[in-house]
Order: sequence, then structure tokens, then C-alpha cells
Amino acid sequence: MGNSLRLFALLIAFAFLGCSGDGSSVDAGTGATGGTAGTGGIGGTGGAPAQGTFSVNQDFWHSGFHITILDGETFTRETLGGRINRYVSINATFENLGPNETFFSPEISLVQDGIAAIPAGDADIPFVPSGLASSGVLAYIVEENFDVDSAQLIVGSNDVNQAIVPLSPQAGDLVSLKPADILISGSISMELIDLTFNSGEIRADVPDSHSQIEAGSRGLTLSFDATSRKSGNWNILPQDFALILPGGSAVGVVGSELTSLPGSDVGVDTPDLSVRFLVDEMPAGDYTLRFAPGAWFVGEDNVTEATFDFSLE
Repeated sequence: MGNSLRLFALLIAFAFLGCSGDGSSVDAGTGATGGTAGTGGIGGTGGAPAQGTFSVNQDFWHSGFHITILDGETFTRETLGGRINRYVSINATFENLGPNETFFSPEISLVQDGIAAIPAGDADIPFVPSGLASSGVLAYIVEENFDVDSAQLIVGSNDVNQAIVPLSPQAGDLVSLKPADILISGSISMELIDLTFNSGEIRADVPDSHSQIEAGSRGLTLSFDATSRKSGNWNILPQDFALILPGGSAVGVVGSELTSLPGSDVGVDTPDLSVRFLVDEMPAGDYTLRFAPGAWFVGEDNVTEATFDFSLE
């Protein structure tokens, strides 16, 4: 009789370990219970749609980073409370174009039909050394009806230039904010100094400060070499420059790479200088750069300023 009772108890124990309270099997590793597949989605209690992968392979530039959105997947996960949440995970490469190690801090929102998904804790935004690139992951909790073909990544707040990356061609147009090189050739010549312009760039961010330019504007950087025929070391300053825009208004320098210029009677060259101005986001037109240096660069001819005209298409 005793042996029969022990056998009966063991059978009951095995039966209990093999089933959960609702009759579904128990995963010994996670304690999660399985059941009949349902509709899934945020707040769902049944199974969820099958996992899926997608490719993007699009680039954007923002706040001193060049970021490549590579690919992603959708998947589901059960919470401790038994809810089934649907997730989107997106792989990306983060290239740091600025001078300091940092991470990409602007918000990257996943938006479908004007509604932003909830950021998930699975995201991995790397710290990236200057001039290098690292892999990272974006992660979101999405609605049950999430559709890659109508979803976009929107980067940054709406008071600055925003990048937009559609997750599929059907989801809209790419706004990459890719910097544009411009062809500029010409010079400003005065008795004691020459400025020779050799290149330019238009971009929506400022890599040196990992910042983004305000919406509706772009940064126009003009690069040049200087030749000083003034003996000693003398400065050219940001306030020496002004840019007259196509509409006739003038703007001052908002950023620069300038230094003290060594000089001699035969001339000493200083390369790799630049000044940056804010221009319209559609900058086509004719421009005039005015240069009015300090009195130390005014020669015996008493010429106090000179100009350089150029056009953007």
C-alpha cells in the first residue's frame, strides 16, 4: 500500500511539472507558457505575427555623424505579465566626423502614419572615436499593424534640419542631408595680403561641435589660403568678413578656422583657412564676399577692403 501511494504521488508530481495552470506546456528555461497563436501586438495576450527581416541601406548626415541604416527585423517577445509585444530592431553604422569621441545624441524616431513608436531598451548607440565608425542598434516597440512599407526614421527635432529615412521605397523620399562640395575659384588681393579661394561646402550640420543647423538654413563654408606680405605675425579675424546674399542682405561669420599669419616682404603662405556663413536651404544665386581687415593690413594705397564675387547653382 505504501509503495502504491508513493507511485501515485510521483505520477501527480510529473503531471504538475509538465503542464501550466491553463494546460499549455512550460518552458523550463524561461518559465514562459505557450498556447494557441493569436493576433499579437502591443498589449496582446496571444501569439504574434511571424518574424520578418528587411533591408534599407540608406545614409544620412546629422550632427557631425554619417550614419548608414543597414537592415532590420521585426519580432515578438512575451513580457513577465504575459503580454506579447512586437518589436523592430534596426542595425546601423555610426561614423563620427567630429574631433572628439562621443555618441549620436539626437532622437531617431520610428514613425508610421504620423505616430511615433516607443523606444525600446534594446537600443545600443555606441561611443565612437573621432574619424572612426562603430556598429549600433536602434530598437522600438511597435503596434500590431506595423508595416515597413509605410514607416520612416525621422532624425532630430523639428526646429533643426531633419533627416528622413524611409524603411522601404514605398515609405517616402529620402532626406539624407548629404553635404555638397561646391566649386569656387578666385581671390581677394590687397597690397599686403591675398586670399585665394579654392573650395567650398554646404551642409546642414557642424561636425566640430556635433550640432545641427536650424531648419530652413544651411552652413556655407568657404576655404582659402592666405599670403601675407606684412612682416611679423598679424591676425585676420571673423569680423573682417561679411557675405552679401542674393537678396542683398549681409550676414556675418558664424564659424571659422583662422590663425595669426606670418609674413614677409616676399610673402608667406598660410593654407587651410575657412569662414562659415548661414545661407538659405535653397542657396542658388549670386554672392559677394567682402573682406575688410584690420588697419595693419592696409597698405600705402589706403585700400581698406576688397570683394570676391561667386555664384551657386
